[in-house]
Amino acid sequence: MAALEDDNVNVIGVYGMGGVGKTTLVREAARQVKEKKLFDEVVFVAVTQTPNMVNIQDEIAEKLGLKIKERRVDVRAARLHDRLKKIINVLIILDDIWVTLDLEALGIPSIDDHKGCKILMTSRRQEVLKSMGSQKVLPIELLEEDEAWKLFKNVAGPIVERSDLQPTAEKVAPKCARLPIAIATVAKALKHKENLYEWEDALERELSGDVHSAIKMS
Repeated sequence: MAALEDDNVNVIGVYGMGGVGKTTLVREAARQVKEKKLFDEVVFVAVTQTPNMVNIQDEIAEKLGLKIKERRVDVRAARLHDRLKKIINVLIILDDIWVTLDLEALGIPSIDDHKGCKILMTSRRQEVLKSMGSQKVLPIELLEEDEAWKLFKNVAGPIVERSDLQPTAEKVAPKCARLPIAIATVAKALKHKENLYEWEDALERELSGDVHSAIKMS
């Protein structure tokens, strides 16, 4: 993600429908920046649909090795702010934001206060990311058909090349609406199934159960 290496961008938002792969993308971005040693600290926090300021502060603090015993949000924010200011380059990833959060009230320094603090956020709602000061907002689209098939093959493995199974396997991307999380869930379910009837049965069962559940929670 080039924006993470852009010195002129401190707040980045990624948006897209549930299941399109936002969490996967930012986790991969975190892995890559750690590998490249672009930041001294990388903090990942799952915000969820019902955010709790104290819990979010606790998660950030824990990953920075900071213990905060105070319960007042403003006091906790001040301690977290001071800790983050001491880190030259830090990336904070806030995943799955549903409503606007006050970052400074959490204790995250503003752009003017700490140039070395970058924030990467994901949401289903573009307007939420904009309301939180995102300087760059990036959409994640559905996979193209060839990309969806490639992902399915990578997850399911060489079994999909079998002549008796491939026609069924090729139906998975359209049925999963080309959503990465749905494709990966079904591919994992089918990976070790040897018989055609198992594939057909599992495909229908996973699409109506685990996949829908995964998309709802993503």
